Amino acid sequence: MKRTILIVALSVAFAAVSLWLLLSGGRSKRATNLKYRLGGMLIGLTALASTACEGGGGFMTSCYDPAPPPSNHHYWSDGVVNSELRNGDIVILNYECIFGEVVTLSLVSDDNEPERVLCSKTYAVKQGDNQLEFTIDAGDYRGRAKLCAEYVVYEGDIEPQRLHIYVAIVD
Repeated sequence: MKRTILIVALSVAFAAVSLWLLLSGGRSKRATNLKYRLGGMLIGLTALASTACEGGGGFMTSCYDPAPPPSNHHYWSDGVVNSELRNGDIVILNYECIFGEVVTLSLVSDDNEPERVLCSKTYAVKQGDNQLEFTIDAGDYRGRAKLCAEYVVYEGDIEPQRLHIYVAIVD
């Protein structure tokens, strides 16, 4: 806002000095020097205003900074098997609930080492169709992994069912 007011003030001053130079027939050295100085300041400020904008937290960010990568959505119902996933990708599971109230989605390592849960989230679901969004957060892990969904299939089941989908975590 301050920059805009300053640019408007310099523009008005530049117009006034241009009128002064015009009325003097172009013979006033003082008007010529002042016009060049005001023009230079005006060009510098408008260039600064067009190439930098104030971002969140008071930091200056250039308009040429690269944009963040788009989030990648994977729809489980369309098949996410053998997909390459990255940290921040979102997997969407269309889940039809007949019985039960919770579904747990987990990303589990699938290498020769003992199985470890990389990230997990439990969802409260209602009967009928549900859409669950699961954000991949594998930390520094790269390689084969399993997306696991745990849910109750039949009322009275002691052990929840587990569905595995194999994927690869990449950079």
